[in-house]
Amino acid sequence: MARAALGRWQAAVYAAEQEALVGVGRRWRRLGEAQDYADRLVESEWFAARWGHFVACAVERRGRGSRWSLARCLEAGPGGRANEGVVLLAPQDLCQRAFLHELSHLLVPPGSGHGPAFIEVHLELVRRELGFVAYADYRAALGRRLGELGEGVA
Repeated sequence: MARAALGRWQAAVYAAEQEALVGVGRRWRRLGEAQDYADRLVESEWFAARWGHFVACAVERRGRGSRWSLARCLEAGPGGRANEGVVLLAPQDLCQRAFLHELSHLLVPPGSGHGPAFIEVHLELVRRELGFVAYADYRAALGRRLGELGEGVA
């Protein structure tokens, strides 16, 4: 997929999240709560059955002036997929919604951006962790946004 297309997909994903997921899920007061959640999720049988290559996720805060959260691979295995990673949450993003978005980046092949592989993984995490209503709302919002690009949700 061309770089320009990935940028358009990114805008569609962000717009769909704003429409459907803002305010959905948990907000944490302390970083330790987010780390406990990450540990439980990554260590669950459900998670291991899907992404068995990924074994550990650290959660850290970005600096005060940071506007965006991000994810970084700490150790990669065959094909460059992350075995371990860190999710760096911006101060305003100490929440489940932002964590799941960044975790999705760690679970897809390098260079996937916000394209189809990312969307597939993100939808699966949203359905499992935020519930069916959030999943349905997000999927519908993605469908509308990607439809505007002449694309669709698989």
